[in-house]
Amino acid sequence: MKNQFILVVVFIFMTSTSFANNLVMGTPTVSGSTVSFTIKWDNSWYVTTGPSNWDAVWVFIKRQNCDQPNQNPWIHANLAANGHSVSGSQLQVDLASDNKGVFIRRSSAGLGNITQVTVTLTLAAAINSDNIGVYGIEMVNVPEGQFYIGDGVTSSANGRNGWESTFSDGNTTNPKLITQAIDNAGIGPNSAYVRNGNGSTISLPNTFPLGFKRFYCMKYEISTAQYVGFLNTLTYNQQLHRQQNNDWNITPPTSNSGTSFMENWGYKIVIKTPGISTTSLTPAVYACDANANGVFDEDCDGLSFPVSLGLDHWLAYLDWSALRPMTEFEYEKACRGPLQPVQNEFAWGTTDLSNDYNELNWKCNNEIPQNFRLGLSNYVTGRVHRAGMEATATSDRVHAGATYYGILNMTGGMIERCVGGGGYDYSTFTTANGDGDLTSFGNTDMTVWNAMSFFNRGASLQRSESSKLSERWWGNDNSYGNAISGRGVRSY
Repeated sequence: MKNQFILVVVFIFMTSTSFANNLVMGTPTVSGSTVSFTIKWDNSWYVTTGPSNWDAVWVFIKRQNCDQPNQNPWIHANLAANGHSVSGSQLQVDLASDNKGVFIRRSSAGLGNITQVTVTLTLAAAINSDNIGVYGIEMVNVPEGQFYIGDGVTSSANGRNGWESTFSDGNTTNPKLITQAIDNAGIGPNSAYVRNGNGSTISLPNTFPLGFKRFYCMKYEISTAQYVGFLNTLTYNQQLHRQQNNDWNITPPTSNSGTSFMENWGYKIVIKTPGISTTSLTPAVYACDANANGVFDEDCDGLSFPVSLGLDHWLAYLDWSALRPMTEFEYEKACRGPLQPVQNEFAWGTTDLSNDYNELNWKCNNEIPQNFRLGLSNYVTGRVHRAGMEATATSDRVHAGATYYGILNMTGGMIERCVGGGGYDYSTFTTANGDGDLTSFGNTDMTVWNAMSFFNRGASLQRSESSKLSERWWGNDNSYGNAISGRGVRSY
């Protein structure tokens, strides 16, 4: 059967070149075992001073045997050991060590927009008549180096809940420096990094990601457009098991067009084309419709909104995209970098905080705040906003709400799930990335993840004090309504 259907999913976080990164990937073409497509994005960087890091796009490919496209799952397409290129000299292609995808980034120091170039990737196996999907996620490099955990807060009078659980240097009240020696040996028992034992019940070995080693982190939290792209690669049965709160009867894939599948805080994911559950199973097609006008995936349909996800749904997305969860240690590294801690600081390195958005064009790709205040956050607003809305071409770190490395919305967006917490054994967690494939039920097949304890960081919407960078008060919650989601990281 010769039936080659080319699919491309483009994650456009923003459309105004003055306020965002505007990642655009063109429709791919196939020749033999190679896939070619165009790519461009705005406000890219590679700096050799200060953070000494760069942004990148994580690109991976899915393929589906088209002899029974409604029955066959989309599987992750491994790449060949060589045969990958990008036109021009401005960018380079870094193949992941497990061949699950590539990072496309600047080849030398520079700032500014990446104009359209052509990327060619070679698959490890011939494409034949398979359906092909190309996906891209914006990432930020977090370089190797020492950093502090904890911010030295010693009294709940400082407006902090659970201050006794804050990371510290053993039984002192001081922040703890994570050095190469600690990373090489493992940090050991929880008495080494928290005062009250609120850590792993088993010593953390040197295979546990403490954050010293380099890794990539998603620049934004998982968006509605990204999650819709994920849902649309699932089989009917996988979609059935991805129901909200795992209730198969809430919004089955056979629901009528326009039926709400997931909605909260302003976003809305709906059934676009109903699936079929009789004879030959056909999966549903999902879309965004935040403005509820029945016209799907418009500029004002909240495509760039972060999405609330249950724990197993979040893990499934990370595995599907060949990423992994971050740890609490990596979270603090990604926010603070090598700087000295500031007591009660937020991800942008100060205690400034404002929840007065008063935004223009809410739900749209060009949504912007009217008042560019220091430390903008959505706490107590009951609504989410376009990812990276605060960042402009001229904003500094505090006005942009950015971490030391340029990652956005680490506090002030969705709650960030991290491996960690207290009273659980998470010592077996490693830097292993997702393999890109899911079970027949649409769950992660990374079995060790299912045994992990996840702790919530960077909380907002409900209260500001639990948004503080080193706050360890809010335990895990598997619900959807509490603005819990997160992002993924990737070791390399």
